[in-house]
Amino acid sequence: MNCFVRESWDSGGLRGADAYEAWVDKLMSAQGSDWCPGKTPSGTFNAALRHKVIGDINVIESRCDPCSGYRSERYAEQVEEPSVILLSYLEGGEHIEFGGERYTVAAGDTFVWDSSKATDFEVYESLHKVALAMPSRLLSHNTLSALNNMPRKFAPSSGSRFLLNNLIRAVADPDFDDAEVETDTILDAVNAFILGAQPGEAHSDKSLRERQRHEIMRYIDQHLPDPTMTVTQIANVHRISKRYLHWLFRDQSVTVNELIILKRLAGCERDLASLSGAHLQVGQIAYAWGFSNISHFSKRYRARYGESPTETRRRALASTGSG
Repeated sequence: MNCFVRESWDSGGLRGADAYEAWVDKLMSAQGSDWCPGKTPSGTFNAALRHKVIGDINVIESRCDPCSGYRSERYAEQVEEPSVILLSYLEGGEHIEFGGERYTVAAGDTFVWDSSKATDFEVYESLHKVALAMPSRLLSHNTLSALNNMPRKFAPSSGSRFLLNNLIRAVADPDFDDAEVETDTILDAVNAFILGAQPGEAHSDKSLRERQRHEIMRYIDQHLPDPTMTVTQIANVHRISKRYLHWLFRDQSVTVNELIILKRLAGCERDLASLSGAHLQVGQIAYAWGFSNISHFSKRYRARYGESPTETRRRALASTGSG
């Protein structure tokens, strides 16, 4: 998927209130979210905006003179498509009140904002920043949960602050305009960096991978009887790409798809060897564990256990009878 620049705009030909109103309109359109502008600044107002699109992600580089704005609780409650905006500050600064917390952000800072809470902002020094704006649905459930339990301004010592800053600035760079890039690649990085910024003990890449893998393993175990469970479906449910899903399991001895099959075969083997399943036909057991093709099931079962499903049942019944 290619990036494409939707618009490059500056207020050079406009004056005062006209420049401010045009900038507000351009910024709202690029971010895909509404907010209320504050008092129109008096005198000259300079602003510029460069809007790039990568799939469903909007990349917005903006400059503006001091101004203010807000989003009320009612605005937040009426949002139809919740969004998340990641901000990297290059110059100047602003005060942000978000969800009852007040922050001051300046050059070098990283801030994550979303449309779920009331917000007030005041640019106190001519500002230059870059934003990644995206629908919340693109981020993983774990990432959205983490955002609700962490300060939105990343700590100066946070490695995730440095990584997110570099990611945001890189995709905004004009040299990136002709890049071949998949949206999922950017989203995978955003998910990992936000999760890595959670407060408390430091989370290494390994521990993050283990937590994500644990959640996916639990999901697989709970949905083994569902024949529609596939690698694609698992990735979609957890809001990650298939490539990232395979990366999470890269140090395992089998692929995710093979893991699902082995777990289903193990469930079938237990039921075939158990008296409680003696009244069920082999096909019923296979279907109950998510197999939809009996021939494929029988072939995989023999390869795994060295005998057919019927032989497993016969051997189990003979052992019980002799006992």
